[in-house]
Amino acid sequence: MRRLALLPISLLILAGCDGSGSSSSPQAAATCPETGPHACKAGETEPLYTFQWALNHVASFFSGTPDVSDGGLDLNVEPVHRQGIKGQGVNVLVLDSGVDFRNEDLAPNADPSLSRNLLTQTSDPFPSETELKAPESAHGTAVSGTILAAQNGQGVMGIAPRASLGAANLLDAAVVAIADAATLFEAYGGGDWSSKAHVINASYGKGIYAEPYEQGTAIDTAAIRSLKGLRAQKGIVFVKSAGNYFGSFNLGGLGFRCMPVGQARSPCVNPANDIEMLEPNVIAVAALNARGQRSSYSSAGPVVWITGMGGESGRGGVYGEGNGPVDGPTIFTTDISGCSLGFSQYEANLDPARYIVTDFMVGKSSRNGVPDNPNCDYTYMNGTSSAAPTISGVVALVLSANPDLSWRDVRDILRLSARKVDIGYPDRSPALGEPAYGALFDLTDHSFAAPGAAADIVAGASAVPLNLGWQTNGAGLEYSDWYGFGVPDTQRAVALAQEYARDPALGRGHDVRFEPFKEVAFWHKDTPRAAPQPGDDRFKDVGFPYETVTQIATFPGGDGVADEFQVRLSQQNVCLGSVGIAVRSPAGTVSLLKQPLDHFALISSSYSNAQHYTVGSYAFYGEPAAGDWQILAVASNPDTPPADPALCSALDGGGDPRAFQFLAEARIIKQ
Repeated sequence: MRRLALLPISLLILAGCDGSGSSSSPQAAATCPETGPHACKAGETEPLYTFQWALNHVASFFSGTPDVSDGGLDLNVEPVHRQGIKGQGVNVLVLDSGVDFRNEDLAPNADPSLSRNLLTQTSDPFPSETELKAPESAHGTAVSGTILAAQNGQGVMGIAPRASLGAANLLDAAVVAIADAATLFEAYGGGDWSSKAHVINASYGKGIYAEPYEQGTAIDTAAIRSLKGLRAQKGIVFVKSAGNYFGSFNLGGLGFRCMPVGQARSPCVNPANDIEMLEPNVIAVAALNARGQRSSYSSAGPVVWITGMGGESGRGGVYGEGNGPVDGPTIFTTDISGCSLGFSQYEANLDPARYIVTDFMVGKSSRNGVPDNPNCDYTYMNGTSSAAPTISGVVALVLSANPDLSWRDVRDILRLSARKVDIGYPDRSPALGEPAYGALFDLTDHSFAAPGAAADIVAGASAVPLNLGWQTNGAGLEYSDWYGFGVPDTQRAVALAQEYARDPALGRGHDVRFEPFKEVAFWHKDTPRAAPQPGDDRFKDVGFPYETVTQIATFPGGDGVADEFQVRLSQQNVCLGSVGIAVRSPAGTVSLLKQPLDHFALISSSYSNAQHYTVGSYAFYGEPAAGDWQILAVASNPDTPPADPALCSALDGGGDPRAFQFLAEARIIKQ
């Protein structure tokens, strides 16, 4: 996934008995709506389809390889393709680094009227000369192929191979250098070209920062919300990568780890740091590998809605089949045409520690004497950047089956069709001999001990679990911070779309209900506010309550049904990287909206003064809002590594608790 800022970019149901989720029957629909040589056929018509495990896991080249053979599933798209539903009539807009419309597998679906080069103001979104020098130059081309590479007997096949492709080079380094608010609005449906989109894929983010939410300068928020009025008031469906920061992250060319190698049990960077992720009409996508587990890099957090296919590093063998614990195949897709451009060009400047380079990627592989990729027009790519377009492809199939669905209907159909994966993952360990993912985390010395549970997150606790696994909430819905509602079954999703068409009363065309944030607590030491309120002085003599769980407040939920719970923080001299937030609903569901140790503890002292920093959770989706919601601070020790006390400490220069202010607000966005 790439990071974007207007600042710099740096980016169960109907499953086959084989467990893959693919249909075991090759039969086409009784009456095929397609014509031509590929009518109502799945991807077996394409020469590289064997490598596309995300579309047919059990029959893929990788199904017997060491990093795959112990499990896995796919998106179950083949039954839909055999019905002749392949994305017809759906416009997908890829906002990325630019796209090579000349690629033989993209050209049949490319739509210049749905595209813009934001540098040249033409309809050709090919990457600029500046961008072509960067490793990510082929990023947008790879994303596009995953969604809608054509079914034409060449290369790979997209999930929606008859959808129309639009693109814009929003992430092109040369565009970023001159971009302003108008550029973002134009790309987010404000242009005559972008307003034609039905689906937007956004394989990028900016989760490293702590941006203020719902303040006057929140351009992203306004742009995202404006999408709901497009597509004849049904809303453009916006699909976005959750991030690649589970164990580590890079900033300014430097690498950081929130926990030592092999010990990461929680996301280093919260996807909710990207304020677009806080909007209900953004579908945040996590990544699954070919073993059916969270991809090692995939960011986790309770704003994740769904999981797509991202794979692992692809570093072993000829085709990226893998040779280690975080190896295994990635997502095969399109590259910028030719061996001198795109991902293939890095053979001449080989840095195996950073770039994936195998014989396939540089045009040297063959099977039965026939070259696989002689012109380097195909590649493979991992990351939630690859997972998001797998979901965009599924969405295109859903909208092709029923174009009258609203953005809320699409979001619900993804949830309703989702399959629970990796059951019991808190009992697994990040490395041999290490405590499990669900182990209790000591808030003082940052060690891990016995397994914990949601019941351990209570006021006065000094150790908490960082992973709660799959939980069944008060509405009977199963949710996981790692996987959201799970991995969609495309056959089930399309069947639901068709059911919505037969019974429009199932749909929800109205928007969710936003209520204003309400203050729930103000704490301070030696820095009272101008108009003091009861409760302000709770910690005025002892300092901020690190190393323990403290109840911040109870919040009355009022009427309605929960969609998302949000907590917003403003503070002075409080170590944001050491402050976690948990919420317990009236039904007893617990969600960790923010971890008690994350990347903010490692990178800058400025985050001790963050304003209007906001986190959210869908773990309570569908629960009645009525009753008292408990909001808890889960704070670790900012003076214990890997936190850096030189950036933020609990103590002042004299060894006393620091003076501070801490303001907490909350709200429930309702269905």
